[in-house]
Amino acid sequence: MVHAYLNPTRTERCGSRYILIIITVSLTLVSCGCSCWAGSQKQDDKVLPERLGTYCVATVPDTLDLAERAKLAINSMTGSLDPGHDYELYLKVVYTANPAFMYHEATGVDVMPKFVEALPMMRLMSGSTQNLDIERKMLRAMQAHVEKDGLYWVYVKGRPWAGLEWNPANEDFANIYANGRFILGMMNCYQYDGNPVWKGRIRKMIAGLRRIARFDEDMAYFPDSRVGDAYSYPRSGYASSVGPPSSDIGFGYHMYHSGVIRALAKWYAMSGDKEALDLTRKLVNFGRRPSMWRPTIPRESMKGLDPLIHPESMVGFPPGYFVGHFHGHVMYLRSLMDYAIVADDTDLMDFVRDGYDYARSLGISRMGWFIEGTTWDSGRTHCESCCVADMTALAIKLSDAGVGDYWEDVDRYARNQLTEQQLVSKELLKRCVDGSPKRDVTPPGETADRVIDRTVGCWAGYATPTECSSTFSMHCCTANAAQAIYCVWEGIVRNLGDGLFQINLLLNRTSPWLDIESYLPYEGRVVIKNKTAKRVHVRVPNWVSRKYVRLRVGSKAVANVWLNNYLLVNSLKPGDVVTIDFHMKDSTVQATWMDTTYTLKFRGNTVIDVSPRNDTSHWYPLYQRMYIARKKAPMVRKRLYLTDKRIDG
Repeated sequence: MVHAYLNPTRTERCGSRYILIIITVSLTLVSCGCSCWAGSQKQDDKVLPERLGTYCVATVPDTLDLAERAKLAINSMTGSLDPGHDYELYLKVVYTANPAFMYHEATGVDVMPKFVEALPMMRLMSGSTQNLDIERKMLRAMQAHVEKDGLYWVYVKGRPWAGLEWNPANEDFANIYANGRFILGMMNCYQYDGNPVWKGRIRKMIAGLRRIARFDEDMAYFPDSRVGDAYSYPRSGYASSVGPPSSDIGFGYHMYHSGVIRALAKWYAMSGDKEALDLTRKLVNFGRRPSMWRPTIPRESMKGLDPLIHPESMVGFPPGYFVGHFHGHVMYLRSLMDYAIVADDTDLMDFVRDGYDYARSLGISRMGWFIEGTTWDSGRTHCESCCVADMTALAIKLSDAGVGDYWEDVDRYARNQLTEQQLVSKELLKRCVDGSPKRDVTPPGETADRVIDRTVGCWAGYATPTECSSTFSMHCCTANAAQAIYCVWEGIVRNLGDGLFQINLLLNRTSPWLDIESYLPYEGRVVIKNKTAKRVHVRVPNWVSRKYVRLRVGSKAVANVWLNNYLLVNSLKPGDVVTIDFHMKDSTVQATWMDTTYTLKFRGNTVIDVSPRNDTSHWYPLYQRMYIARKKAPMVRKRLYLTDKRIDG
């Protein structure tokens, strides 16, 4: 648990006013009485209830369980909050120092909305109530940053680290990406607890964003004031000299506009707000222009640098091709897809699909390893956790929309880089710390208090195919990757109505309709314990040879009936046990990337070893999974959580 290091009394900022907060013995925050936390106390008491489902105990295969990963994610996110500074998160965690330490950065307040978005998903998956009181206090503290104008503000005063922004900041600012992600977070909170207070707050923030947007005929955009974080609205307003954004190869337009577009599109889907849809359309019109997408750097801009990819001779390239920051562009593709779905824009869906297919070529897609920057000069020649997170979520969205069947990609990403970059081993983290140089911490910006215990379950910032480079975490990655594992978990089984259920991934999942017990990758066996289904369509991975697939309902063998990649199981009754057996496939492949040829050993879609390895003993190693070769799944007795609630990821 995280200790609450709180002073008996202190001054807190709320909007443009300062008020005295009295901390009682029970650590209850006294209401500030302003509009930033709208709604009655009775409504606030209903925010994020302890649990929404039920528990059961069962003996199951001890294989990849995303619900267990969600529990660890909750530990890391809530454990990284600083009660002494309004629950602002320590944005980065460093394990290559002795002791390990966390530290604040100016953009921590901008990243916190991602936690608001991810934490309800993690609790829905796992039923964990760990540090729920701390999460609620974080929400209250963040709402104090939403002023009467509807904007979520980053305050400069009282934060010694506030000047360490992308751009110098001598005044408060409202970052458009953070505002968009906060809206997304509140929508997730509403889907989680059903409290109507969230809807009022969302409408207020959308009105605030519309007020500061700039319009140009049938297009809209947000300028980059270059005050504080990129694409922020300063307290003094936009300068008259600030013009519209332009395409660049860095960390710019696409990243920061994606949060607002996703939020507005999803809000329209939830509320039917046509004004929100109209603003989304105009923002998309601006970002969809050909000048914002390109597959190469013009020769005159190369300045002697060699391109990593994107040959200039390429012709007829789809408009979804891009150059520069991988995460920024793929996150933007995700936002375009959310809009394309609500607007029924099939041309835009094709645009996004082409962009996804192109992005899949920028790395070792079979294991979900994607490069952060697409040019040698970028210095980003590693996999940021956000990269595989975005690709996973986008592949699911494309599959759901019927633009393609990308479930095989999802299975590969989820079993490998997405979960492998989650730092789940205290022993390996301790090894990183013990092998690192001694270092003193400097409070209040830094802390070394129980860092490993508080942050185990976070995601590494960067990784090579064999280790986590320098072994640190950026919590923007933690939140994005956590949301991606929710999208995978939610996509394992889908209720299609009338007793029909579709199983897309052979991963463990407990649900009110049926339970899936996966023996992969040790054994080619999946057991489905039926509760309410009448028919089940089970997607079988591409590597499985169909001639070896055996289907049983109870003890009775059933003939295989296929619909594309799905095995059809009909006429089910409550209590039926469906068993699907098949041969596992071991394979060894080679992939050359960044002047290194890697040998990857697979069991099915699961990487069990990668070579050659770097000899960096104080970095967190990846893919040490040769224990899977024993080919017999271990069993474990555990408590399982199930709920019929759903959040639209």
